[in-house]
Amino acid sequence: MSILLEAVSMLLVLAVTGYDANDFACEVVSYVEGTGVEYDVINLEPYNQASTALGRPTVETTGDMDIGPNVPMAVVPVYPAWRSFEVVTVGSGGELVLRFNHRVGDDENNPYGIDFIMFGNARWRIASGGSWGPGSDPETVTVGTVFYKELGVVSVSQDGASWYTFADGPYADDFAATASYRWDDVNDEWGQELDPTRPVDPNLTLADFDGNSVAEIIEIYDGSAGGVGFDIKGLDANDYAALAVDSNTGQKWIQYVRIEEDPCSLGTPEVDAVSDVSCCGDYRHEYPAGDLNADCRVNLLDFAIVAADWNDMSDVAEVTDNWLGCSWECE
Repeated sequence: MSILLEAVSMLLVLAVTGYDANDFACEVVSYVEGTGVEYDVINLEPYNQASTALGRPTVETTGDMDIGPNVPMAVVPVYPAWRSFEVVTVGSGGELVLRFNHRVGDDENNPYGIDFIMFGNARWRIASGGSWGPGSDPETVTVGTVFYKELGVVSVSQDGASWYTFADGPYADDFAATASYRWDDVNDEWGQELDPTRPVDPNLTLADFDGNSVAEIIEIYDGSAGGVGFDIKGLDANDYAALAVDSNTGQKWIQYVRIEEDPCSLGTPEVDAVSDVSCCGDYRHEYPAGDLNADCRVNLLDFAIVAADWNDMSDVAEVTDNWLGCSWECE
């Protein structure tokens, strides 16, 4: 492999794993344990450890009673995180309130307009009715449209006091099921970690995955680790209008997330993590040099801005220099 290709490969890895603890909810503001919280069958601990909802989603869980609790298992869309130290259950009548350490903006540059992602332990049923284990082949194990979920109602807030609810969904602990790694079909092994700050295409439905293998599901995720995507703009129009605008970014924003049981669901939701979607121009990623209209692209629209004020030669330099070495997207 040439030095150039090696450098490109390293950049791709960084692009997939380039997140830190600040990309996820960092504080449990409150946890009210509802009824119906069950126990981990391995260690007999209840699913009431609220701190398990902080940080990144679970990448590797363990085997069950049949497989063995000391067997590491990659989280896949048919075998989710399930241990008491990985997920927390809200319970009937309970609630969980989490906080980010920064403002999560309603950013139109985010992929699909999704602003934050919630991870639970929803999963597909294997189409053949079989089970998943260490020797299972992601290329041959397929799914249908049967999807196990335990819905939670999600609300957001700027101050932890005034709340605005996604009354008609999306819901916590729903589609899409979490995945942790790409499948390397050349070496028949798990490959790069998937990105928990990149959303799955929200236009996809269960029908789009009918008959696909676990490996194919992960490919359709297109680099995402799954989870349920939420667009702040998806709130009720009056609630959205009530949100304040950040004076620096010009965006509506939230900082608190609350999860409660959906009374119409057959079970109580589990929460593994909540992430802020990554995109240029967000709280820790700069816009590319020369992106004068802040759309995460350097193209003729930026040159149009330069043309309107041709005397500002610094704009010209920024645009032309960026086309020689793009950091996000160039056209």
